[in-house]
Amino acid sequence: MQKIPLKLAQPGMVLARAVSRENGITVVAEGVELTEPLITRLESMKIERLVVKGNPVRMEGGGSTAFDVRVERLDHLFRAYRDDQWMRKVKAFLANYFRLKAAAQAAAQAAAEAAQQVEEEGDGPDLEPKVGGAE
Repeated sequence: MQKIPLKLAQPGMVLARAVSRENGITVVAEGVELTEPLITRLESMKIERLVVKGNPVRMEGGGSTAFDVRVERLDHLFRAYRDDQWMRKVKAFLANYFRLKAAAQAAAQAAAEAAQQVEEEGDGPDLEPKVGGAE
């Protein structure tokens, strides 16, 4: 089971928990397989996170984002609280939060790079239809 940002959700993933709105109303039941229209609908409802079965999203960062750096610094920042159970929970929460943010940032960057590549490949010969008969 893995909690992921909605922008990392892919068709075919299966919900491990029901999706509810802020007011507590369930909008999608547990066990439902995600589809592209369902993901779009959840985006329009301002749903931010989902819990899906398995671990379909690689959450370890490559050390290339500010969020990855923050995860790496947590050990240093919490070094004085190793015996404090509450602070260990806070540290774990922050580590998970920063991993989610790093994964979302990496996905957004990959999508932007893919879009740019498609755009560059589209810069071929001029294929616009000619209007009128004069050349």
